[in-house]
Amino acid sequence: MLRWNTSGITVAGETGLNGSASSRLNLPWDLTLDWYNTLYVSDRQNNRVQKFLRGSLNGSTVAGDANGQSGRNLSQLNDTFGIAVDWNDNLYISDRYNYRIQLWLNGATSGSTIAGTSGNIITRSK
Repeated sequence: MLRWNTSGITVAGETGLNGSASSRLNLPWDLTLDWYNTLYVSDRQNNRVQKFLRGSLNGSTVAGDANGQSGRNLSQLNDTFGIAVDWNDNLYISDRYNYRIQLWLNGATSGSTIAGTSGNIITRSK
């Protein structure tokens, strides 16, 4: 028989505290695991993706600016939304307010746009 554990444990970030330090998150939105149980978290309002090795409460920034600054160039993100990781630990990141999908190769310091334009939304007049 299975029973739900009503007392959760923190596996990434500091409970009740937000910020851009390596041990903190600011509106974590999506997460994924790689084949080694490494946890990747889209840290939305810090405009980055954090990588947490199994058992570590401190993450490392693997995409975006470690200090949480948003931007439009290939080394920056603006509101990371969804993420996926492939067999080679490459990241696919939904860069929401840059209107693009970024591919960050494992170990890279910048990404490449694989979908979208990284421009402003075109609005239509009535």
